[in-house]
Amino acid sequence: MISEELERRTHDLLLRAAQAYRGHPHADARLRHTLDRFTGPLRLAVAGAARTGKSTLVNALVGEDVAPVEQADFVTYRDGADLRAWSHPEHGRPYEVPVARVPGGLRLDAPAPRVVVQWPSRVLRRTELIDTGPSTPPGQVLPEADAVLLLTPRIGEADLDFLRAGRGLRGPSVTPVHALVVLTKADTHGDGLPDGLVEARRIARRRRRDPLVGSLCQDVVAVSPLIGHAARTLRADEFRAIATIAGLPRTASDPFLLSTDRFTAAGALPAVDARARLDLLQRFGLGGIRLALTLVRTGAGTAAVLAEKLQEYSGLKDLQTSVAELFVARRAALKARSALIVLDHLLRTERVPPSGHLLAELELLLAGAHDFAELRLLSALRSGRVALPADSALEAVRLLGGAGVSLGERLGLSTEATVDDIWAVAEDSAARWRREAALGERTPAQRRAAAVVLRSCEAMLAGDEPG
Repeated sequence: MISEELERRTHDLLLRAAQAYRGHPHADARLRHTLDRFTGPLRLAVAGAARTGKSTLVNALVGEDVAPVEQADFVTYRDGADLRAWSHPEHGRPYEVPVARVPGGLRLDAPAPRVVVQWPSRVLRRTELIDTGPSTPPGQVLPEADAVLLLTPRIGEADLDFLRAGRGLRGPSVTPVHALVVLTKADTHGDGLPDGLVEARRIARRRRRDPLVGSLCQDVVAVSPLIGHAARTLRADEFRAIATIAGLPRTASDPFLLSTDRFTAAGALPAVDARARLDLLQRFGLGGIRLALTLVRTGAGTAAVLAEKLQEYSGLKDLQTSVAELFVARRAALKARSALIVLDHLLRTERVPPSGHLLAELELLLAGAHDFAELRLLSALRSGRVALPADSALEAVRLLGGAGVSLGERLGLSTEATVDDIWAVAEDSAARWRREAALGERTPAQRRAAAVVLRSCEAMLAGDEPG
């Protein structure tokens, strides 16, 4: 398929470049590091200013309290058999450091600005997470990651500057398929009630359709990291406390939900002790408590059901879906993009006799890298920046790999489909989108979109013609 071809050709270019740069220590080290990363998991950075919820979102995505790491500013989390940590000094080799679990995260014995933490996790098996420092500039974040979640309460000029920093004027970085904006503090809308979180999603959709924002990222999603984290790690005692308050008459409970002071006051809600109420407040926030009470009163009768509902209303599920579809499923394309950015810079700045030939091959590879065109069109269709007729739009998203990148998923076929079945459906799809691309009543943007879908169909045919 498309991604596999890009991955293979990128790896081949890297190997040939590594051979060309033997005897050039700096370039050789960069290429070896790039090759090591290329074969590893997707690297997803969580970036943003202070107090935007980066560590809380890392915990929500992992489903455990692994962040923050005390005495560390820039932390990479990866899967492993047990808890371990390594300090990566600016100069010198990495070395292992003692690390321990503490309430609310992890702690190192000594300061270490850059740390790699190993933690057993199915999530981290496919995607390494990078919790960046609040003052880490884009120039340090972007080279470390294949994709980025940029957290912000509202999109301002500083956020746009961060996104622009990841988009180059030429080469592999021209196509900004690596970034996703997360509007945090979604629980501050509408006092944390379900309608308020719906309003937060509406704001995210509006910003997603903004051409300025959409040209710099793949998606905009509204999330409450605090509520999402509480949902993923909900404890039985927390559910009992919430259910107890929800079981009280509204006249007895509502006055204490007007402010944090009232909720934690000594004489408030005697059915739940002060310590438990304070813990709830720290874990959920007042808006999250109100939301949890509403959900329990309207049918979330078990801890599992409440956790599921809270994940949904917090926006965490929307974010997980976007990350899965736009980043994890496109791991090969995103890792190829990262590697080609390094290679492009190296070939232009540290020239050796084969540099010109390798650079020409890199540019030829980029010209045919249809994965990036697919990702940009998927983003435009999701946001509404490009509109196709409803039936055509659904088929386009599927053929572009929006519901999965395997042949069967793209063509809507079962795993039992034969090569002849695949060929017949792909041919039919290509013919349909060839007509769509030529329709005079379509707008130029719609015809360009149809041409991208057609090329996806043709790529499937090129790879799976029956023998």
